[in-house]
Amino acid sequence: MPYVAGKVSVVIISFNHAVYIEECIESILCQRYKNFEIIIIDNNSTDNTHAILDKYSDNELVSVVKLPANKGVSGGINEGLAHLSGEYVIFFASDDVMLSDRLHKQVSFMSGTPDADGCFGNMLRINSDSTINKNGLLPLVEFKCWSLTDVLFNRIKLYSPTQMYKTQSFMRAIKKLPGDVKIEDIWMYHKLLSKGARLYTMPHLLTLYRVHPNNTHTKYKMMMNEKIKILNEYKDENYYKDALDFIYLEHFSNFGSTSKFDAIKLLPKVILKFKSKYLYLGILRLIFDWR
Repeated sequence: MPYVAGKVSVVIISFNHAVYIEECIESILCQRYKNFEIIIIDNNSTDNTHAILDKYSDNELVSVVKLPANKGVSGGINEGLAHLSGEYVIFFASDDVMLSDRLHKQVSFMSGTPDADGCFGNMLRINSDSTINKNGLLPLVEFKCWSLTDVLFNRIKLYSPTQMYKTQSFMRAIKKLPGDVKIEDIWMYHKLLSKGARLYTMPHLLTLYRVHPNNTHTKYKMMMNEKIKILNEYKDENYYKDALDFIYLEHFSNFGSTSKFDAIKLLPKVILKFKSKYLYLGILRLIFDWR
């Protein structure tokens, strides 16, 4: 399929974000870079989302696909891929906000870096009321081309709320996301990088990422289990065992603060990994961190 040169397709995955989605859409419509389309995939919202979306029915830049059932984020992405027309694609949450020069900066980078298949930047956490979160900026990223090894053995700084891909490169590597994937970004990074895609980070603030109160303990357990499920697709690769060990170590470090019981359960899997800083960090947190 021929894609429109220079055009950005922003695919918004929406579900019950009536409180936030208008701010999200307006942040895109106000972009300095004007060659874009907004494709909203609504996962059968049951709040006032549809009434908000109806406000944009006459806007030629905005198209809305209302699904009869909730297909989740992965299903929403698949639906968006069937409707886009741009040379570049962004997958965006309906409660996040773009800074006004985001598209300009990313398109400039992508067009000036011929080997880039995707690019990412920095993001700032905001609360549900749009105030700046106390944790603010995530660890800053610098100009770098990321490898599969970087993703497998380091804390990942490819912040998905800042992602942009060349549509053709993305579609070459990923035809469709599995319906049962819960951490779509990490699944996509594995798939893209394992197929030779070149993903870059650049030191620009691009997105306000909205955080909501949640159960951190449950979140970390889900993340660990989902990372293992994704990695299991690559069991025949020579990096599999070391990458699995890193998942255990990373989450042992997290559980040291958030769930002593789960940290102790992981201890037999990590106790001999003397070269990893995450072993010692997890032990220190397990003993001393009782927040």
